[in-house]
Amino acid sequence: MKRNTDSTGSKADPHRGQPIETAGAPPQAADAAVVLLHGRGSTARNILTLIDEFLHHGVMYLAPQAAGKTWYPRAAYAPFEDNEPWFSSALDRVSEALQVAADAGVPPERTLILGFSQGGCLASEFVARNPRRYGGLVVLSGSLPGPETGQDRDGSIDGTPVFLGCSSEDPYVDSERIHDSARVFERLGGDVDSRLYDELGHAINDDEVQMINSFIEQLR
Repeated sequence: MKRNTDSTGSKADPHRGQPIETAGAPPQAADAAVVLLHGRGSTARNILTLIDEFLHHGVMYLAPQAAGKTWYPRAAYAPFEDNEPWFSSALDRVSEALQVAADAGVPPERTLILGFSQGGCLASEFVARNPRRYGGLVVLSGSLPGPETGQDRDGSIDGTPVFLGCSSEDPYVDSERIHDSARVFERLGGDVDSRLYDELGHAINDDEVQMINSFIEQLR
């Protein structure tokens, strides 16, 4: 299923009007939600294939699509202004997905935000900028973006479960960024678990899928 907005993207808001692909429980039957954010060069439909590994009754899955399959054009660790207006536009799409869940009666406290690679960086930054209790945050092969992970981070995520998983030799994510991000979310009051895997590459493994399953089970 696909949800579209009425307006199309512009230079100021490039992701506006991109669809949100949906799967799982229909809105009237949903008691939990998962927002899935795809990586660079991928699609919403592609990341939704993950749900075959953790399809739970009563869970609505929402996957926003990035314009041009890219949430932001430059490196994740570049200054934020180098990735504008794309980054702010991408954050707005995450908010839009959360609103779809809210309209179905599912609050943020029962909504898991999950992202892979570029989507993982987007997910982590969204939660850091909008601190509150969420159903969970899962960041796979990604971390907090920007030149410095700890800058201007305040507020509380009030015990939100957080998982960061990445290869110890990921070609795009330095392992120290995983440690730094974990410390930031701990300072924000998250219940944080971070794991580095040998020889994983830029991919998702069975242990991470099991972690996602456990997070979703806690939502219900």
